[in-house]
Amino acid sequence: MVVVSSTFSAPAQGVLLQTPNTKLIINNLEVGSATLYITENNVVWGGGESINGVPSPTIQLLYPTISMHAVQRTPSPALYLVINYELRLPTPSSQSSGGGDAPQDDDEDNEFDGEEAYTQLRFVPQNENDLQAMYNAMSQGQTLNPDPNQSPDEDEENYMDGEEFDEGEDEFEDAEESNMSAEDPVQMFRQMRLKNGHTQSEETEDADIGE
Repeated sequence: MVVVSSTFSAPAQGVLLQTPNTKLIINNLEVGSATLYITENNVVWGGGESINGVPSPTIQLLYPTISMHAVQRTPSPALYLVINYELRLPTPSSQSSGGGDAPQDDDEDNEFDGEEAYTQLRFVPQNENDLQAMYNAMSQGQTLNPDPNQSPDEDEENYMDGEEFDEGEDEFEDAEESNMSAEDPVQMFRQMRLKNGHTQSEETEDADIGE
């Protein structure tokens, strides 16, 4: 599930990492800067300022919604996420009116198909040195929240050491799982989901993901 809210309350428990002044880019749209909280139960971004000067929305992601996360090196260092949902932000007018939480539930069928929407998120830290810690915290959160629809056998079947993956000019290093094309990670990810026919969370470190 994805929740977008006009109010913000910092997580009080289970915080694995928090990085202030983290820029959020959704697809190719810069949203603003706020604090990123990676917790044992979810990922929260909020308590900052939008690009247009108003308070930023608060975005909460449950781990099963996150289909893949990686370290992106270009065009700017960021924690790169793909969620299996089309994230829609409230308009400035609805934010200022105090509309409260707007839960955005996934459809019953969470598997990628040719028509299912997805959203790319890039969390750009103020300090590039925080990037590795962000990735590690995200990996820990994913481990604590395994996909209930995925069996251990499926994990082993789709495992590939990222150190063995080198295609074109891009490399995925030290990846716990990687079935993406370096040329187009999202397209390859969609194709993989179609082939395997089940939900899978991907962890890919040091990915040079082009625009």
